[in-house]
Amino acid sequence: MKTTNQKELRKYFIESIYQTLSGAISPTPYMEIEESDKINVKFLNGKGELPRPNTTEITVLDIDAASLFFDDFHILYEGVTGVGKTYTSDALFSSVFGNDGYTTLRLSTGIMGNSALEPFSKTVMENGVPKTRIDHEKCAKYGALFIDEINRGDSQEVLQVVDGEIHINGDKGFLRVPILSTSPQRYKNLMVIAAMNPPDAEHKSATELDIAGENRFLKFRFPNGVDEAASSQLDKIVKDGLYDRFWSSFNKKAGTTGGWREFYPVVTDSESLQVELNGETREFIDVALGYVGHAPIETFEHNAELIKQGGITARFGVRKDNNYNKVIEAQNLLKHGFVRRDLGKIGNLARLIGFIKSIKNGSYEPSVNLNDVAVSMGVVLESKIITGSEYGKLINLVNDARKAYTDLHKAHNIPEEYGFRQATWQAAVYAGQEQGFTGYVNTIANSINALNTQTTTPAEGTLKSRLVADLVVLDHFSKTFEADITKILKQGEGSFQAFVDLYNEKKGQSSIYEHRLESILR
Repeated sequence: MKTTNQKELRKYFIESIYQTLSGAISPTPYMEIEESDKINVKFLNGKGELPRPNTTEITVLDIDAASLFFDDFHILYEGVTGVGKTYTSDALFSSVFGNDGYTTLRLSTGIMGNSALEPFSKTVMENGVPKTRIDHEKCAKYGALFIDEINRGDSQEVLQVVDGEIHINGDKGFLRVPILSTSPQRYKNLMVIAAMNPPDAEHKSATELDIAGENRFLKFRFPNGVDEAASSQLDKIVKDGLYDRFWSSFNKKAGTTGGWREFYPVVTDSESLQVELNGETREFIDVALGYVGHAPIETFEHNAELIKQGGITARFGVRKDNNYNKVIEAQNLLKHGFVRRDLGKIGNLARLIGFIKSIKNGSYEPSVNLNDVAVSMGVVLESKIITGSEYGKLINLVNDARKAYTDLHKAHNIPEEYGFRQATWQAAVYAGQEQGFTGYVNTIANSINALNTQTTTPAEGTLKSRLVADLVVLDHFSKTFEADITKILKQGEGSFQAFVDLYNEKKGQSSIYEHRLESILR
């Protein structure tokens, strides 16, 4: 092997994908992200635009290629028949895995319907009776699976496949391939891309995928790029030989010999692409969710009650005015609000977007910033809208939240990549090291007072209520364990870890401690 540098291997792998598929796939535009004073996410629906400064175009191919590197989410495309959902997935999988390294499952309903477990099972005769058993060789045979018309299959079977763990007649099988030369042995999970028709008037036989199924995917509305691409697509044909061309290109660049089993799990090992959210991005998720996915007044009232319990009266509020009515109108498009799995989706999609941006800028070293998280929150929200609703209204809520948060960040001179609460806590610890416990709690109180001022928009009022409430919880925790913290503040630089250790020891005394302080102390 010419190189063992993981970043270079990623680069060679991605370059080879785009080179191999340039003659087979038209890069259908999915969305354009403009990063300026606000985040402008435009869903392109297959219609490209002239490049502009500070903009990133993301295509379906970008999403497909980048998603190979992540194990903890799968892609679900919703789109009308004929736009290319199956075609593009087949082209990608044929290139990377060859005809024998992936399989396509087309689900259907009724007594003759296909089982999602069929590719991983076998029928054996036991005492003259046919029994269905797990085929463990088949469980490790494939690197990828395309599930067509996923909303037509048995949901319980589909969820087992998507989760990578199947159960048949008391036996358990894992859908994965080994990552060579890892000790202890690690595995690359089965890559899954699913597709479905929208359950609208044009697709009367299609049904909504149930919430449990939909929550396991990053859902995208597959764009129809036929008008834009037009005759340029006539020569885009999936031909034999994609696998050989792809791996010949990769092996030549990397100085290797081999195919997907040797190198795909190693190159796309998710542990080599760890991208953590920083204090700023985690805080934005904390404060924005109660505005974009929940009635802001209810969020404010809950936080105001916590603030009151801390002996403080909120000097701001959220008014039911025209701006507020627009928020509720947009939220009425949602089938349901955020659930636990959506939190992971936001982080995962932010990592995916960060990785795509690193591919486009040539660094292949992804990072996640506030813009990536804001975009991801908007896309996840848009994936939850009622069928037939227009994309774009919910991303406006995310923009409102981002602007309010960024303005607060700037107004209080919070260091880049730090959250307001995180910066307050660290400043309090430093003050406490010099002035004792009084200096520590006074710093927290000063931050609360700085935030506890009049607001002008629903977003600002909602976000401030969360920030103030969380600092009130920090203040309560600190005063409850004053004796411990007084000792901790005398430990110099060791104070921060000692504080975290104390928190981990005491957080079980109230759920509010974990919910409100965990992301501050990370």
